[in-house]
Amino acid sequence: MGNAITQDTRALWLMLQRDGGWWTVAMLTHHWRPTFQPYEVQQAVDALEAGGFLDSRNQGGEDEQDEQDEKASKRIYAFTSDCMLLPDLAIAGQPGALA
Repeated sequence: MGNAITQDTRALWLMLQRDGGWWTVAMLTHHWRPTFQPYEVQQAVDALEAGGFLDSRNQGGEDEQDEQDEKASKRIYAFTSDCMLLPDLAIAGQPGALA
């Protein structure tokens, strides 16, 4: 998937935006199996978060960060009211959306 907002990344974002809730990379990988590997899901959520399209937080609060792998496994992601919509994507019920 890389760091760009690809069609696969857009599909993952649409699912998060539609279904709501907070998701770990492991949960997303399980949901999208066998389509994506864990590293592909991680790259997608990293790109979405970097662009302001997803929010993230630590599952157990803001404790000290351990190793990178452990940090990633404690991170959860969601589409929240603070997130931006993907460019050129109209969502029903959102301003500018097609009905």
